[in-house]
Amino acid sequence: MQRAVFAAFLRYRHAWLFATLVATIGVDPVAEALGFHGRLLEWLLALSLLTVVAGVSRGLARAFGLAIGAVLVVWLALHVLQFGVASERLLLAGGALGAAVAILPAALGAGRVDSERVCAALCAYLLVGVAFGGLFAALDALAPGSLGGARSSRGALSIDEAVYFSFVTLATLGYGDLVPATGAARALSILEAVFGQLYLAVLVARLVSLYGRER
Repeated sequence: MQRAVFAAFLRYRHAWLFATLVATIGVDPVAEALGFHGRLLEWLLALSLLTVVAGVSRGLARAFGLAIGAVLVVWLALHVLQFGVASERLLLAGGALGAAVAILPAALGAGRVDSERVCAALCAYLLVGVAFGGLFAALDALAPGSLGGARSSRGALSIDEAVYFSFVTLATLGYGDLVPATGAARALSILEAVFGQLYLAVLVARLVSLYGRER
């Protein structure tokens, strides 16, 4: 029974991961509206990244997945101990970026374009958004005030605020409630916005087109 469940997970691992990431990113506003306060988003992010590690099981990708797992273990330890805020956030960024790199071969490999390949490409996109969120949070911890605006007026930028700003930047929405206030923050914002547009316009659009043809 357990083997059958794990085999089903491996077969649709990118679809499961995509659903988990979307739920993780959207959980904080819902929890806040319901009156729950805590670090739920960070724990769900850890669960999502560990899902990536569980799904990487071959050759060099397996070794890379184990390295991501080691980074996540250290991050969770720092997270629980609430020690070294900037280091914790940099490790989160590194773990998410490493997970995105581990997933990309599944999206870029040769062969038929199916729903799993499209989900893998979308997962990499979401993980890059999480990684930039970690970078923005670390930058604000190292240089307070790097991001200014209404949401940051309460003090140090939290992970959920940083991830929110990251996805607003990645999608080039530009709401204006959080804005980059330093040169380093602006440089990161430009880099993320350019990546987000090129990634969607070139890779994801191409995969979706091929998927539609092959169906």
